[in-house]
Amino acid sequence: MTETAGIRTPAWRGSPLKSLVAKCAYPVFFLLNRPSMAWFGDLLYDASLRCSGIAITFSGNEGLTRAEENFLHLNRDHLQRGVLLDIGANHGAYATLLAKIAPTARIFAFEPHPTTFTFLRSRIEGVPSVQAINQAVADTKGKLKLYDFRSEDGSTQASLSETAVGLYSADIVEHAVDCTTVDAFMDERGINHIDPLKIDTEGHDLSVLKGARRALSERKIGMIQFEFIPANIATRVTMRDFFEILKGYRIGRLCLNG
Repeated sequence: MTETAGIRTPAWRGSPLKSLVAKCAYPVFFLLNRPSMAWFGDLLYDASLRCSGIAITFSGNEGLTRAEENFLHLNRDHLQRGVLLDIGANHGAYATLLAKIAPTARIFAFEPHPTTFTFLRSRIEGVPSVQAINQAVADTKGKLKLYDFRSEDGSTQASLSETAVGLYSADIVEHAVDCTTVDAFMDERGINHIDPLKIDTEGHDLSVLKGARRALSERKIGMIQFEFIPANIATRVTMRDFFEILKGYRIGRLCLNG
């Protein structure tokens, strides 16, 4: 990601033109802003989110979203011979696609859930460039608890936050897991640079970045892909938190064309 000088949020200001547009549009909104037309508002809302690069969950051909797959294919030349980290690897769709388009790269796929890790390890068997690691990644080393749905243990929404899983179900199971940090892992493996760093930890992406403070400050991480999802409500993390920890990086949304 390229650097930017800072973060600025333009203030909203009224104007005669805006007032005129609002006055002219009032009859339309008067007709649409009623319970019987809620379906239309929902449709427009969904469309506006997708046009803005939010909720673009169209399925691709490799087990990821189309946006992710196009992004990786567009950057395939940049990924060769590098060290790539897939944190929150789940069943390994991201890691196996990385191995396919960047066969000369070293790929480390982190997955803390015991059941999911077994599936991941079997999937990457015979793919020498991918190493599966049965650990969580956060801002501290040690033992942590991973939470998931009891009725669907091994789901894609397993999280280090009990509250995040609790947004969807009160029947929760927990697993004791080992945890490391990006900085510690780089030290242990003698890794000097990561590019890209992909994070999908169901509301704990900021925690992963906090565990990479030294690498970030020393510009040892190139591109970073992270998620901002409803689980961030539970972990009380805002987008501004990401801007603050990623000072010097330019943050954007992943579009469908990659």
